[in-house]
Amino acid sequence: MPTEAKAKKIDELTEKLGRATIAILVQTQGLSVKDMNDLRQKMRTAKIEFHVAKNTLLRIASERNNMANVDKAIFNGQTAVAFSYDDEVAAAKAVADYVNTSKVVVLKSAILGGRSLSAEQVENISKIKGGKDQSKAELVGTVQGPLAQTYGLLSAPLRDLVYIFQARAEQLNSGATAE
Repeated sequence: MPTEAKAKKIDELTEKLGRATIAILVQTQGLSVKDMNDLRQKMRTAKIEFHVAKNTLLRIASERNNMANVDKAIFNGQTAVAFSYDDEVAAAKAVADYVNTSKVVVLKSAILGGRSLSAEQVENISKIKGGKDQSKAELVGTVQGPLAQTYGLLSAPLRDLVYIFQARAEQLNSGATAE
């Protein structure tokens, strides 16, 4: 049975995992206090919550969120978790940028949509240009362009027929007023 403090931490982690769009796990073992404070500051400016968590508590929190597709092997070693509640791509970029500049911090894994991602998959997410909103806009543009073209093609004959009727009506009206 967990102690009251551990139970509170499990509840907190369960709530954060349930709300987060992505939770990125990193290993910060060997990081100095100054560098850890720098990392926390960079995560704060990127609107990412950064916590050091015990693996057992994190595993229990994932189980409470019914994340059955999360590989339990990711919960080993010293673990810090970066929770993002908005943009998965921006969070992956912020963490990957810090990992690439740091010689000590190691990207372990991530939890996205109730399943675990490898460090390589997180790196690939961080390479998406623009972010989640730009990707959505590009998708809408890709779908909308051909649809607008198809609409124009299908409505052109009817539109042209209406213009012909309108021109003929104007021609007949002008001939009736001349007499």
